[in-house]
Amino acid sequence: MGSGLSDRLKSARESTGLTQEQVAERTGIDDSTISKFENGRGEPRLGQLERLGEAYHLPLSYFFSNIPHDTPTVLWRNEPTEAQDIAGEFIDLCRQYHQLEIWTGQIRHAPLPNLDNGQGEFGYIQAQRIATEARKAFALGDRPGQRLAGILGEVYGVKIFHMDLGDSGIAACAFSKEFRNAILLNKNCTSWRRNFDLVHELFHLLTWKRFRRGDGICKPDAQEEKLATCFAANLLLPEEILKNALDEAANKTGKIPFSRLDAIAREFDVSLESLFWRMHFLYHWKEEHTKKYIGLGKQYIKTIKRQDVPSPEKFPERYRALAIQALQNGEISIGRFAQFMNTSRHEAQQYLAGEECGYAEIPTPVS
Repeated sequence: MGSGLSDRLKSARESTGLTQEQVAERTGIDDSTISKFENGRGEPRLGQLERLGEAYHLPLSYFFSNIPHDTPTVLWRNEPTEAQDIAGEFIDLCRQYHQLEIWTGQIRHAPLPNLDNGQGEFGYIQAQRIATEARKAFALGDRPGQRLAGILGEVYGVKIFHMDLGDSGIAACAFSKEFRNAILLNKNCTSWRRNFDLVHELFHLLTWKRFRRGDGICKPDAQEEKLATCFAANLLLPEEILKNALDEAANKTGKIPFSRLDAIAREFDVSLESLFWRMHFLYHWKEEHTKKYIGLGKQYIKTIKRQDVPSPEKFPERYRALAIQALQNGEISIGRFAQFMNTSRHEAQQYLAGEECGYAEIPTPVS
């Protein structure tokens, strides 16, 4: 295993912020034994090393190689209490996703559009500019919110997961040379809030070179968050398209009923509050003017009991499809499939029934 194993074990534990006692609780390995491993007075057996890797959210290969390990960076928005553990699970899911891509030969090679070279000044004007360019580059059309998640996942291979993150407003994105780009959203949020958070995190991925960060867990500063919010508003609610929709909805005196404003918000897949804030900047409203409408809008939403779609599944559709394909092609075992899909072996067995559906035949071209 090499003389550097003890150093790697200690570094792995410290990078997770865990004490030896906490690792002992998670692995069942006595803390005094963990201390011996880290001080080079003993080496763990393979089974013990696997348990330590699980605790540190690291692949087993990390402990056997002298090649510098790629430590993913996780950028939190409103970091939750259990950020370290949640980030670890998030990274594990991203690695599993990437492994499924490798097994099925379905790696997405298209990089995210290079909309910011990381040079020069960057303010609200630049955030608006790359929002416009992103809408064109991703071919999002007039209602960007309705298509973005699918395009990011299916075309660009961005790994988007939904987990229980507690309070609204908590989200994260990650970058790694291994699995590239990933986004973590809060399944407890409404669909329009998740949509906003998706675009907000996309901003951080598109400007990663500019706001360069170290490895591990980190968070953006207040100015970067404001720029991300500006980007999200401009991408989801394009100025010209939104103004046209508002003009069509207004009566002769320029007034728009809340029912029509809510319909416009749903068309763009945003909240009524987000729509008002976008109108605030487009029409240069006074802040007290905007906040009054937001308050009235909240009352209106309570009155009509606006319905939301059910909470999303933890695993994205592409992840599920790749896992099923890998199982049916014999690339992974029933046990590994059950682990990747967080299901029982019995339920995993049912997915093999799909093989019995046969194949679609494409006629051979006549030469």
